[in-house]
Amino acid sequence: MSEPVGSEAVADALWDRVRRLARTVEGLADAEAMGELDVDGQARLDRARVRLRRAVDRAQMADALADQMAELRPPGAGA
Repeated sequence: MSEPVGSEAVADALWDRVRRLARTVEGLADAEAMGELDVDGQARLDRARVRLRRAVDRAQMADALADQMAELRPPGAGA
């Protein structure tokens, strides 16, 4: 399988960011569930959740754009 290029590579990078942010949110949420977050930690969790939601929106838009670009590509013009 070939490496993604253009809009596909952008979408892949954005999904990588989503996965990183999800791990951050998961770790902070676990700490929150155990009562280990102070006020600053709670604020950090809130910000991470907002960033995660925005990152998911961007990744979904990038995926949709990559799909549209693939449909416009002539047959046999790469991946």
